[in-house]
Amino acid sequence: MKLSSDQPSKLRATAEAHLRVGSQLFHNGMPVQLLYRIKQEDCREMWRVRPLFVEGPDRDEAFRGSDTISFLHTMRAPCWARAAA
Repeated sequence: MKLSSDQPSKLRATAEAHLRVGSQLFHNGMPVQLLYRIKQEDCREMWRVRPLFVEGPDRDEAFRGSDTISFLHTMRAPCWARAAA
């Protein structure tokens, strides 16, 4: 799998290791959340994914070594928890 060009090149070889249940990422430009892995083969992995930012049904999607992925990052505001107290 190819990571977006702003990622270090040493991460490119280990991109599959970063696919984990619950990850939110762009898979070939489409934002999805990984729900669970269906099966793993030599050349691809099948995952059940949920679209992000749009209404749509969950679907099965194949992740191959030639795919481009980039991960979404979660932003936290630690002072919000204190503001509620």
